[in-house]
Order: sequence, then C-alpha cells, then structure tokens
Amino acid sequence: MKKSVICLLLALFSTLVNAQGFRTYEGLLQEESLRNTVSFLADDYNTGRASGTAGANRCAQMIMSRFRQLGLKPVNWTYTQSFRYRDSVIVRNVAGLITARIPTDEYIIITAHYDHLGEIKGTIYNGADDNASGVAALLGLAEMYSAMKAEGKGPLKNLIFVALDGKELNLAGSKHFVRNLPVPARKVKAAINMDILGTDLVPTGRNREYLIAIDGGTMPPGSLDELRRICFRSDCRMDVSLTFYGSRDFTRLVFGNGDHASFVKAGIPTVFFTSGFHQHTLKATDDTGIIDFPLLKKRTIVIFNYINTLFY
Repeated sequence: MKKSVICLLLALFSTLVNAQGFRTYEGLLQEESLRNTVSFLADDYNTGRASGTAGANRCAQMIMSRFRQLGLKPVNWTYTQSFRYRDSVIVRNVAGLITARIPTDEYIIITAHYDHLGEIKGTIYNGADDNASGVAALLGLAEMYSAMKAEGKGPLKNLIFVALDGKELNLAGSKHFVRNLPVPARKVKAAINMDILGTDLVPTGRNREYLIAIDGGTMPPGSLDELRRICFRSDCRMDVSLTFYGSRDFTRLVFGNGDHASFVKAGIPTVFFTSGFHQHTLKATDDTGIIDFPLLKKRTIVIFNYINTLFY
C-alpha cells in the first residue's frame, strides 16, 4: 500500500476517534444552565440590554465572570473591548480565549451578540431569543471546550469566544472587533455567529426540530455537508436548511446584515446559525417563555460537533 494512502487512512482514523471522544463533552451541556443564562439576560431588571445602559453592563459582567470561571484567558490582557459609539454610547464586547491543546497559529472565532433594544416608551424589550439564546449557546460551547482543554483532549484550534455588543447599533460591536482583531485575519479559519437560536416558531412545514445555517459561499466547498452528516446522527437528528426559507434574495439580505457580515467583509470564512425570525422577533413578547430549551440544547450540540470538523 502506498505511503500516501496509509497516511490518509491514519488521518481518517484519527478524525473518527477524536469525533467519538468529543461526544463525551456533550453531557456537560444542561438545559438548566441554558435557562439560567437566558433568564438572567432577559430579566426585566436588565431593561432590555440596550448598549451603554446599566442592564447591558450587568450582563457584560456576568459573561466576563463566566469566562473567568471556565478558565478562558483574556484577549489582549483584558476580557472587555470598550469603545464609544458616535461619541456617546459606550459599547463593550466581551472576549475570552481557549488555546489549542497543541500549539497552533490558527483560530476559530465564535460569536453571539448580547445587546437588545432596551426600553422604548416604557415598554421593556427583553430579547430572550434575540439574542439571549445565542449567548446561552456561546457559554455552553465555552463550557464544553473548557472541559476538553482541562482534560488535555483538545481543542485542536485556538478558540476566541466573543459576546458582541452594539449589534442593534448598526453592528458597531462586530465592526469594531474585526477592525481590531487580536490575530491576523488570515489566521482565522472560520467565524461562527449565533443569533436567534431558541424557538421552533418558524413554520417550515417539516420537522419542528430544524436549524438554519448560511455561509454565503465563504466556507470551503462541502463544509456544510459535514453539518448534514452530523444531523443524521440519531441523537442530533434535525432538518438543516442552507437558505432563509428557500429564498435566494432573502438569504442574501439576511447574511449581509448581521454580525457575521463584519467578518465576511474582512475575508474571514463565516457560518451564521439561527432558527429564524418569528412573530415575537423585535417585539416585547420575546421573553423567556417562548424558548424551547431542549431544542436550544440540541442545536448547541450540533454546532459544537460542526466546529469540531473545522479542527482538521
């Protein structure tokens, strides 16, 4: 047998063994933890988390505290990246780093925005799905990879977790983060953005368990095929859509107007994960009660497994 074929088979065997090993960390993700995160972020006490408010600052402190508890390292010596938006609103991104098990100069950036609309004319917009659900998934992923690192089993790329602020301020947080990347853009293998991830309220006409994943053609060919294979697993089975409701124009519009767009403009391959818009999006009724926590957990595990395919 040729040496090249032997090397290929060994690499494939290593990939399969590692994929099986990664599953041991899925059990760390608990619905209760996801619920606690969403409930905290979407509590009336935080008055809708508008950038620059006391409520948003409390949420940033909670995320930073969680990063610290999980052993994530500060990025550029600090967990927060603060700046002024239009000389008035202080916007704060929160970032933490998990270094690869084996030293590498390649990175994967995982993001979700934590800000929302705030309080408008006396009505609080809590944004449980938009985007406390994405932040819950972000912290869940950080917990799984933190445990993996502590046990010396991974990850196989450096992971930067970023809770973005200022999404509702014309993507101010993601634009600032990308302009001030802590690593060269060419060293970022992929950016993963999660936004509105927690319900089954979009009428797909199919399985209520579904996930929308859009890369806008920025990822290598066949990358999202790995996602489909993951969703054939009996415990991860769900429908996967690579478009927004089958509309090419709507897909292009959505992909060009979220935090993921900031990374795409920097030439970074990017995947946007969501469960889609629904009747509560950007309304005061977007509260914790609409979140399907078992489904949010399942989607987070699917995304975890997809990120693992990017290690090779």
